[in-house]
Order: sequence, then structure tokens, then C-alpha cells
Amino acid sequence: MKSILRFILFIVVVIAAVSGLYIWRNAPANADAPRLPGLAALDREFTSLVASVVPSVVSINAIPANPIDPRVRQLQLLLGGSPGVEAPPQLGSGAILSKDGFVVTNWHVISKAGAVEVQLNDGRTLPAKFIGADVPSDVAILKIDARDLKPLPFGDSDAVLVGQSVFAVGNPFGLQESVTQGIISARGRRTMSEAANEFFQTDAPINPGNSGGPLVDLTGRLIGLNNSVLLRTDGIGFAIPSNTVRRIFESIRDHGRFIRPWFGVNMIPLTPALAVQLQLGDAKGALVGAVVENSPAARAGVQPGDVIVSFNGRPVVDWIDLRNRVAEIEPGKEVRVVVRRAGREVPLQAVVEKQPGE
Repeated sequence: MKSILRFILFIVVVIAAVSGLYIWRNAPANADAPRLPGLAALDREFTSLVASVVPSVVSINAIPANPIDPRVRQLQLLLGGSPGVEAPPQLGSGAILSKDGFVVTNWHVISKAGAVEVQLNDGRTLPAKFIGADVPSDVAILKIDARDLKPLPFGDSDAVLVGQSVFAVGNPFGLQESVTQGIISARGRRTMSEAANEFFQTDAPINPGNSGGPLVDLTGRLIGLNNSVLLRTDGIGFAIPSNTVRRIFESIRDHGRFIRPWFGVNMIPLTPALAVQLQLGDAKGALVGAVVENSPAARAGVQPGDVIVSFNGRPVVDWIDLRNRVAEIEPGKEVRVVVRRAGREVPLQAVVEKQPGE
């Protein structure tokens, strides 16, 4: 009897399974998909964020200096010569920083331009005036004369965390209003030894034409300035931190030029072998080779042979790190400096000044 009941139960289960499979495979194609309110709300947030940022992003058209006159080209052809090759315009992106028309972009986008045009999101194309730049940081400031501009607010790049979501907005390859999404992959990247600042690394695609466009957080604030010239590698992009951009912008806006901060030490690369020779324990820090007379470092009490291990509350890894830490400071600001001297750490106070000659 039990075996019969088991057989009947088995038949019922098989019939139910087959019936369910038949109903699933023959369900209407337009049947409503399961509702996912959380994902739908997230999607609305993302699209709203992008819609609020795009009006603050501009396309940069850097027209080459000394274009070939059409009459000269025609004469060259009549004489049987080559007409010459005219450099194509350099395309890039930018972000509106103020209602009165200040625009930020990368220096390399406009460095060879004889004239610069800025195209707004609403289709207006306007001439741009070059205001100033900090070449080592690859940041340039332009000015346009226009109404109804929507500036992009600055975020605090010091508060940016690895893993947080970001959006890169710009005009890659001249394609306007392109948006890519990713995360902050790393902070403090050094892509060029001569660069005056460090970079964010992101996996948000940044292509030619994206240079100078904003990297924004989930609140729609500028936390970085995209830079595509540094490394041509898929999946790796770099951005200049917004605090660096803001300091350069405000200095150029207020003084007509970027006033570079100055500490006044000449440094020696601290190698592991040199650290052993000097009995330092490790090779972390910036080894002071000389102190400029009457400099902020000299007045603070820094001495040749000191190893600077902390500057303005942040650890110093090496001499490049110290240079970057100094570059972040507003001239006139007091900072705490910690040096390693004769086997012990000595705290000092210094006031960073503007670079001599500024």
C-alpha cells in the first residue's frame, strides 16, 4: 500500500513540475517583470545626478596657432609643392566653476592653441579668454562671457575614499555629454615624477576628449579633474584632486596667476643604502641636504641632515611626497613639521610662504 502511495505522489510531483514548466515557457512575452523598487529608485537617483551635472560641463575646441592661410595653400599647390599639413583642433572638456564664466580644463588641452572656443550644453559656442595656468599641475583657467551659467560645486578631495562611486563626464572623441561610471581605485598615485601633485586612480573610462572634464561624486560635486594624457591603458584613469584644482583656480582668479607655496629646503633622495649608512632605521621620509637661508624651513629650525617624516599632519614617504605636501598649502598658513634628528623626532612649526619672485 505504501509503495502505491509513493508512486501516486511521484506522479503528482512530475505532473506539477511539467505543468509549471509549460506555463513558464508559454507565458506572454509582455508580462510584467518582477518589480524591483530599490533598483528603480537607484536608477532614478543616478539619472537625476547626471542631469544636474551635464549643464556644468563644456566642450573645449583649441584652435591651433598660426593656421595655414588658404591663399598660401593654393599658391603652394599652383607651384607644384605640398600644401602642408595643418594641425587639427585639440578637443577636450571643461567644467564651469562660477556664474561669471570661469572654466577649468587641462593645460595640455589648450597649450598649443591660438584661440579657444567653448561649447555649452545648450549649444552656445563662445570664445574663451585664457586667464592663467599651473603647468606642472596641468590645470588651466579660462573665462567666457555668458549668462545663465550653472557652476559645478567643489567637493573635498581629502575626504574621498577608495571604493566610492564616481562619474566621469566629458566629450570623449568629440562626443558630447558622455558619462561613465566607476569607483575610486586608489589615492595618491604618481604618474609623472615632474607632476606637482598626486592623482586619483579610477576605473571610470577616461578617453581622449575627456581631459579637463569633471569627476564627480554621488552628490554631484567636483572631486577631480579628469586627465587622459597620463596613461593609455584600458580600465585605468587618472584625475587631479579637486582641492588642488580649487587652490589653483582661486589663486588665478584673485591674483591673475598661480602663487606657488615655498618651504625652502633642498632634498636628497633617501635610498635604503643611504638610510643604513646614516643609521636611520628605514628609508621613509625626506632627507634635507640644505636649507635655504631666511626661508620658512630655516626660521622653523630645520637643519641639514634632518629627515622630514611628517608635514601638516600627514606622513612624508619621500622627497616627492614632501614636495606634493608643500604644494597643497596656502601661502601664509602655519603647519606642523616633524623631523627625525639624532635618533629622535623633533616637532617644529613653520609658516609656508609664496615662492620668491612671485
